[in-house]
Amino acid sequence: MHCFRWTLLGFIFVYTQFSQADWINLTGAGTAPNIAEIYVLDDHVRVKLEVYIGDLEKFEELLPDDWLNDSPGMRPSLNQRMHTFASERLQFITDRGIKLPAKLELVEARMRVDRQALFAGAINPYTRRRIPEAPTDKRVLYAEIIYPFDQKPAQLTIVPPMDAEGFVSAEIGFVAYHKAMPIIDFRYLSRQVNLNLDWEDPWYTRFDDKNLSRHFKYPLSLYLYIEPRQVRLESLMRVGDIAALTGFDVEGSHVSVEDKHLLLRKHIENYYADENALQIDGDSFKPDAIRVDFLNVTLTGLKLADITSAVDESSLLVGVSQQYLITGLPQKIDSVWPYFHQRVDRIPVVVTDPVGPMTHLIDADDPEFGWQNFLKKYSEPVIHAVTVETGWNIDIPFFGKQKIVNRLPDQQQALSIVDGVFENVRAAFIEKEPSRLSHELGKVISEKQIGALHSDSLIKELAKLFAPKVTSGAVGAVQMFNDLQIINVREMDKTNGFSTTIGGSANISAKHWGHVDQRRIDFQVLLDLVEVSNQWRLADITVIDIKEVK
Repeated sequence: MHCFRWTLLGFIFVYTQFSQADWINLTGAGTAPNIAEIYVLDDHVRVKLEVYIGDLEKFEELLPDDWLNDSPGMRPSLNQRMHTFASERLQFITDRGIKLPAKLELVEARMRVDRQALFAGAINPYTRRRIPEAPTDKRVLYAEIIYPFDQKPAQLTIVPPMDAEGFVSAEIGFVAYHKAMPIIDFRYLSRQVNLNLDWEDPWYTRFDDKNLSRHFKYPLSLYLYIEPRQVRLESLMRVGDIAALTGFDVEGSHVSVEDKHLLLRKHIENYYADENALQIDGDSFKPDAIRVDFLNVTLTGLKLADITSAVDESSLLVGVSQQYLITGLPQKIDSVWPYFHQRVDRIPVVVTDPVGPMTHLIDADDPEFGWQNFLKKYSEPVIHAVTVETGWNIDIPFFGKQKIVNRLPDQQQALSIVDGVFENVRAAFIEKEPSRLSHELGKVISEKQIGALHSDSLIKELAKLFAPKVTSGAVGAVQMFNDLQIINVREMDKTNGFSTTIGGSANISAKHWGHVDQRRIDFQVLLDLVEVSNQWRLADITVIDIKEVK
């Protein structure tokens, strides 16, 4: 079990270096006893500090007078204490050598923020050390401190609390932002660090220390997905970069930020509709569908931005997904990326096929990327006849096996029928082109429901379970059904079949923007199943309840 968990964490580490959404931080800094959130804004630095109750004496200057037993008259004034705090405790020094003064804006007792450290207590596969857990005692002193400045510094030196020997005296996990842009993920503030500020474009604000960086550091990245019935080329670019690539310009016109982004979305869709971005087995293809989303860079990865005007453009990305429908896995895919500039000299490309992801970097001198089919053991899901005997059957010469008496299936027989039909529907849903999906589902459902296929009503109901939308807007697929249970079995009028209510769970997976979105859903559905020529088929489905398991 320990070996499996170490292997799983190792895979997460390797894959998430380039897979950017819902990233997992294994440093343990987010569970450090003391937490500092640092925000560099236009005219000040704001620090939100959580001080562990066991470390209060290390931040004595922040303690309110009424928290102490000693007489307040024996303490320095708040102004004097904050001068000491800014010059000796948590220091911010500009490139001109100025130590920024500190002003205490808020101090109060709170409970520690739960930062949901999923792998706290596990072994970090890189360091072989145990990932720290948060203190058991969740009580903290919460303080908000500002460090004002008159002139925007080109660099800030951050100095943590030090003891007389020059060692850090308090264990602090910290995260830093330049305006709305995350500069790093949670890291330990274990020494003096230098932060180089890019006021024109906070995306490029960096620490000198290369270990202090965010996981999503590339302003442009590409993702190529090869699936049985579709190829998708997805790109993530900053607003300015994709505007330059596609020739979009509304500067000087009086439009709102929201309207500008709506115009940009439409412009991108029109631009890519005429682009032969991929060569598949030697032939050039235009995309069959184009999806454009705006995403926001956060500490945990990428989040869909529904209201783009509420997001600082420095942390906003445009995601473009081009879908190419295919009838089977190709042998070769080729493409050339056309856009580089002086700040985007290398672009990561993640190519994902049924076996898994492969990553490499391209640059202006070598902008080609693609995929070669080296799959040896891959096989597609296949629809199989579902034959489960119920009732009384006899084998008549020349006519084969015939049912002479109908009888409701028992629990095990019903479960076998449902399991077989579900697997067939799951196999049919690998088809992405609507007419081909209808054709494959025609092998699974009864003839009486063919009309419902053409009206899309049955497909829409099936898609709720077999192709659910995930939060990013992508379409998921069922990887596996678990714990199927027959709740009841009922007779159907005038037909050789039965109705059943079943419950269970399913593992759902959706790949998008370099991320594998995996989740589990619990569901309850009502099924009508009929036997036609000794094969069980789906006659109807109603989704009663479906919900994601958190």
